[in-house]
Amino acid sequence: MRVLLKAVWCCVLVLAVGCGQEAEVAQGSGKASSGAVAFPPAQFYQVKDYQGHTVDLRDYQGRIVLLNFWATWCGPCRYEIPDLVKMRADYDPGKVVIIGVSLDQGPEEKVRPLLSKFIDRYSINYPIVLDSSGELVRQFFRRDLSSMAVPMTFVIDQNGQVYKEHVGVPRDSMGKLNPRGALSEDIEVLLSRS
Repeated sequence: MRVLLKAVWCCVLVLAVGCGQEAEVAQGSGKASSGAVAFPPAQFYQVKDYQGHTVDLRDYQGRIVLLNFWATWCGPCRYEIPDLVKMRADYDPGKVVIIGVSLDQGPEEKVRPLLSKFIDRYSINYPIVLDSSGELVRQFFRRDLSSMAVPMTFVIDQNGQVYKEHVGVPRDSMGKLNPRGALSEDIEVLLSRS
């Protein structure tokens, strides 16, 4: 019953911000915050994807990276993912990369088939890595994890520095829930710098 209530609550929050105990939107200034980790964090050069294959995050250095933390049970994530799928076709993969990081927890033999089904359902066309222990998200979300909301997207510049953090469904410059528009605005700023 508690899981059902959380799922219902997250669906209600799709129009607000995101799933989590605290849903606060962090407005980036265009500069990395002090103490921010560079991408990829040294101890996380290699991570496992949802199929158990090794993904070397160093392969994405020098590009703009949208590092999107999400979970299958998160209603706002389901709202945002179709925009990320569309965005994948908007940009040259040699310049802009989207990496989804699933925070789904549980035994891998149960989580992997769940993710595979979810990825097929939403036609996800970008890499999905699994962070069921929360170790990777802790490298970027340097606060108490109990205050974390998903989805959460870190826009990382070509130098591996966090440019902006979006907690919840990103809003565009007009304040409208618009993941594709908001993230595209960030990408365009970073592309214009190169």
